Amino acid sequence: MAIIRVTVRTFQNLEHAELFLSIGANTKDGLNKASLDAKFTISQSISQPNQVVSVWEYKDKDHMNEVRKFLSAQSRLPNSLAPKEIAYETKVIHSS
Repeated sequence: MAIIRVTVRTFQNLEHAELFLSIGANTKDGLNKASLDAKFTISQSISQPNQVVSVWEYKDKDHMNEVRKFLSAQSRLPNSLAPKEIAYETKVIHSS
């Protein structure tokens, strides 16, 4: 059963959002080097550029925990930016 996790991060200012996005620029390469595969999209709000939305698709709960653990270990900086964070976690019912 696939899991989708959507996270909306609202940073204090545009500079913090852009710093977060620049750190995330190497996410795919880092995952590949760690032999982890995950589908994800990271986007920046047009109307609120200090807001970053990420959508991740995981194979299952174990896969999600493994990927999130890896990403967390890569950089402590995003946590120090102290964004307001809202996360939604869902199981996939239908997909094409």
